[in-house]
Amino acid sequence: MTPEPTVGPDHACRQFAIEGEFVDLRSHARGHIHDTYVSTWTSGAEQRRYIHQRMNDRVFTDIPGLMHNVELVTRHLQAGAKGQPGDMTALRLVPTGHGHPFLQHSSGPWRTYEYIDNTESFDRCESPEQAFEAARAFGGFQARLLGLDALDLRETLPMFFSSTHRLEQLGDARSSDVMGRVADCQSELDFVQAHVQDIGVIEACLAADEFPSRVVHGDTKLNNVLFDRATGRARCVVDLDTCMSGYSLYDFGDLVRFTAATCREDEQDTDRAGVDLELYGALVAGYLDGAARFLTPRELELMPFSARLVTLTIGMRFLADHLAGDVYFKIERPGQNFDRARVQFRMVREMERNRERMAVR
Repeated sequence: MTPEPTVGPDHACRQFAIEGEFVDLRSHARGHIHDTYVSTWTSGAEQRRYIHQRMNDRVFTDIPGLMHNVELVTRHLQAGAKGQPGDMTALRLVPTGHGHPFLQHSSGPWRTYEYIDNTESFDRCESPEQAFEAARAFGGFQARLLGLDALDLRETLPMFFSSTHRLEQLGDARSSDVMGRVADCQSELDFVQAHVQDIGVIEACLAADEFPSRVVHGDTKLNNVLFDRATGRARCVVDLDTCMSGYSLYDFGDLVRFTAATCREDEQDTDRAGVDLELYGALVAGYLDGAARFLTPRELELMPFSARLVTLTIGMRFLADHLAGDVYFKIERPGQNFDRARVQFRMVREMERNRERMAVR
């Protein structure tokens, strides 16, 4: 008899505490960082699915710390949901057969979540109603985590929310120029330099106690919300890897950057890049529906600025990764991270041009 392989995804997913008989495992293309799969299991007449992820331990070097945060956040959300009305579902981790929150496997570190049936995600926003729902979900997500002490979460990606740190990383990548790409990126580097005065604004506000740090999601792309197939309502916020102590408006800014974009994140024709102001208005309304009760007046004032700052910051990250040889964000073609950066910077220009129309009143 041929022994069962002990190195592949099939073997890894069987090590979790899942009842029933394994049917199959399929790759599920999702995100820039991890490798994701969906498994199917049967128990009698019942069929259930699970999400498995081989975590990228080159990006997340502290996997125990990462999973500590995920376990803490999911438990807090589940405890808060008990006995309360609402249509949101919290992610549920499935432990290993030995009761651990993740698996150290020969093929890498793995984790498993229960699959949330009858839901779907979207890479592009289809309507203002959908934008509102996504923003309501993320604002509500922050609200439900207000009782969780941000200091209990570990900083698994040091300085992740710091725009000044991202500027330093870009400077290091520019100085090293390991791929010889700086000469072709001069206009983008000049654009960043012209916005240096904006980069430290939020961090100065935090230092001056104008508003507090809170537990935030940190990656509020539209496709990190699962929508109910029948009702179109937001059901679950997923991808909790960057849940850490940060500033609440980072989540709003990243949501605008991704959801209100008028083109794909890696569009090669930057003339198509901009901000859909109707979707932006829906995002403001939805986010305030979930978060208005805890935001300070200064945060409300800075909402449109945060959209510009986060978009600029993500652009710097894409550009730094391009200069460094595409070591962080996955690429499917040469120059993809450069295109991503150029789209972000064009969006910042469009936000500046529409500054008055984007003000939150």
